[in-house]
Parts: sequence; structure tokens; C-alpha cells
Amino acid sequence: MSTHFSEIRARNHSRSAGFTLIEVLVATGLVGIVALAIAPLMLMAVQTSAVAQEATELTANGAEQMEILRALPFTDAQLAAGGSTTASQGGYSIDPVPGEPDRYIRWEITDENASRKHIELVVGMRESIWGPPREITLETYRTDLQ
Repeated sequence: MSTHFSEIRARNHSRSAGFTLIEVLVATGLVGIVALAIAPLMLMAVQTSAVAQEATELTANGAEQMEILRALPFTDAQLAAGGSTTASQGGYSIDPVPGEPDRYIRWEITDENASRKHIELVVGMRESIWGPPREITLETYRTDLQ
């Protein structure tokens, strides 16, 4: 008799040991619904990351050019009043930025008085993968400390 109970127990155990096809299909459907719900969030994260990368690169380009301008002697001809932040002008722009044909750097220098200059620099990108063209503006003052 003990053999008979062991066979019945073994048969019952083998039926409940795995998942049924219905359970697997329901689980797969739930995973699919969750994946569809998360997909737009992933796309937005990629887009936000790309926009932040573009802004970081533009800022780095602008900071580099601003440091070059600030390092010039106060009376240097390259710091003469002139230029424009809205259109490229010789001596007051880099258009295009070497290695980045869709980017430009433009600056305008104004003499505030005999010992102070205002430098406004705009760095832009004509085309962006993720939206409209972008621009950042940096400003500084250059003084004659002599």
C-alpha cells in the first residue's frame, strides 16, 4: 500500500511542478505591456541626454574662445570695438568652427570706457538632431589694470 500512495503523490507533484502555457502567455503579455509603457520614457531620456551633450559642447567651445580673447593684451587690435553676435564678421567670428561645420562662434566687443571693454560671445549650432538650432551666450568684461 505504501507504494500506491507514493505513485499518487509522484503524479500529483509532477502536475504542479511547472508553469502552464496560459501562465506563461499571461506573464509574457504583462512584460510586453510594461515594456510599451517604459519605451517613451527611454526615448525621452536619450533625447535629453543628447540635448545636454550639445549644450555642454557649445559651452566648451565658447569658454575656449572667451579665454583666448581674455588672454590678449588690453590694447591688442583683436580687442578693438566691433563685431556682431547676429552675423559673422571677419576678425569677430569663427564660422564654421574647425571640425564642426554646423557650429559658429561670433562676438561683439564694445568699449564701455577707456579702461573697460564688454565682450559678448554667442556660440550656435545650425542643425540639431533633437529640435531647433541652439545658441548660448557668454559675457565678460575686460579691464586694463595698468
